[in-house]
Amino acid sequence: MNEKAMLKKKIYEYDFALHELNLYLDSHPTSEKAFSLLREYRKVREGLISQYVEKFGNYVNTVDDVKAEGCFQWLKGPWPWENGFMEE
Repeated sequence: MNEKAMLKKKIYEYDFALHELNLYLDSHPTSEKAFSLLREYRKVREGLISQYVEKFGNYVNTVDDVKAEGCFQWLKGPWPWENGFMEE
């Protein structure tokens, strides 16, 4: 495996971990440990992406919608059925 492929693989590993943490936080929205890991993994991933961009050019981000602000914002807002989103 060449350097480019290895770096992409490492980024994908963090993408996977961030996705799993995202799912975990859906059911454990106040878990400080999970949010701490989320923040840590985002920083590592951002560093890996910076390395990739420096060496190989543009990298398309796939999980930048992951938030690490202490709580998912959708938990605070109305649910789709409360704001008419699902009405026909």
